[in-house]
Amino acid sequence: MDALRELIELVSAKRLKLAGEPEFPDTRMARLYQAIASGTIKDDAAAQAAFFPNAKSIVPYQRLKLGLKKHLYRMLFLVDLNEPNYQLWQQAYFECHRNWGVVKLLVGKHAKASTLELASELLQMSRKYDFTDIALDVTRILRLQYGSILGDLKRYDQYVALATHLEAVVQAENKAEALYTDLVVRFVNNKSAKEDVHKQALEFYRQIESSLDEYETYRLHLCGRLIEVLIYSSINDYKNTVTVCDRAIRFFESRPYIANVPLQAFYQQAMVCYIQLRDYEQGRVVASRGMKLLNEGTFNWFKYQELLLVLALHTKAYQEAYQVFKAAVTHRKFGALPAHAQQIWKINEAYLYYLMELGLIKKQPEAQDDQLMSRFRMARFVNETPLYSKDKRGLNIPILIFQIV
Repeated sequence: MDALRELIELVSAKRLKLAGEPEFPDTRMARLYQAIASGTIKDDAAAQAAFFPNAKSIVPYQRLKLGLKKHLYRMLFLVDLNEPNYQLWQQAYFECHRNWGVVKLLVGKHAKASTLELASELLQMSRKYDFTDIALDVTRILRLQYGSILGDLKRYDQYVALATHLEAVVQAENKAEALYTDLVVRFVNNKSAKEDVHKQALEFYRQIESSLDEYETYRLHLCGRLIEVLIYSSINDYKNTVTVCDRAIRFFESRPYIANVPLQAFYQQAMVCYIQLRDYEQGRVVASRGMKLLNEGTFNWFKYQELLLVLALHTKAYQEAYQVFKAAVTHRKFGALPAHAQQIWKINEAYLYYLMELGLIKKQPEAQDDQLMSRFRMARFVNETPLYSKDKRGLNIPILIFQIV
């Protein structure tokens, strides 16, 4: 149901209307779409009971659900995904991937002239915005067209050379991404320190260091600099971590587009460092820069809220910390956060409750406030943080401290 709900949010009724409001294959599918979109139906069990109450198996419902999914997948190519608040890179991402699909269809239909025209435009755009994998695939298509179909030796040699270069870049990007993922996979549900991360990160960084000097692309430098960050952050060397973040920020600010995601990531890491260095003033400066790049309700927006709350607590701005907490946990997308992310907010809630009991935080005269922290139960708190209650060297420590206080 989560995947279908995401699709329905992307292919909203407003977007369908802008796309010419194409009809659903049948009325039952349209009713299922409306029921999920309105929140009337929240899970598969409720959907099956509503649409197939007398069915002896789940097969009819699964068939309806699959049909709706396939219809929405097709609609993604018709609706406008370029939101007004999207930056150029995000708009280019959708346009390049959509046109990439069109080029592949044109090749399959043997539309030679259209293929050459659109592929040439796509190659230029994909290289400008660092979509190296698309640029390589399109270059291979152009190499084949000019080599085996048109026999244009000059153009063929041009695309042979470019394909060779892009293959090396994509290989470097893939290697950096694989190494970075291998490092961070152990941190997703466990925040405790990993003693071997420093050595591994250093070893991995040395494997890609020359590529970082040779190639200037989005994916390579994002993964490469994140590996370099781990060299220092894993041993709590916050000064050097900030230095790496500054270097990464300078690189991404130099791109011919606004690189939202990398800049958000490195501003966020810099915030963590300034908190640890107790340089709260600089932490707030970095936070204000990062917040300008965020769309409300995204995963990174919630991570920034976590750090803003911590900054507020360290500067004894307890009322501000509570307002940050309230804005986050009452947001309509809070429930879509992964379990480990929601549990961090449960820990934050516990400490804010403690400060409220001490009279350092005053609840506002709003009904919403009464629902947030009216009844706090220790047993429920421990049950609601199962991942970190077992994390013996990580966030289990604040959980234990809270139980003591």
